[in-house]
Amino acid sequence: MNTQEIITPVAKFIEWTFETILVPISSPFNMSVIALGFIGLFFWLRLQKKYNDKAEEEGRIA
Repeated sequence: MNTQEIITPVAKFIEWTFETILVPISSPFNMSVIALGFIGLFFWLRLQKKYNDKAEEEGRIA
């Protein structure tokens, strides 16, 4: 038994994993991360506006 007989099946399994599992889920995962980023951005902007309005009412902002 040589090393090639051990490495080749492992390499084929890793290649199968990428082609069968990782590639199909990459697009939906990327889209969900981008969507989560936009949700966080809008949440942060809404909070920032609320803080700015409160500071303007109290006269702490020019």
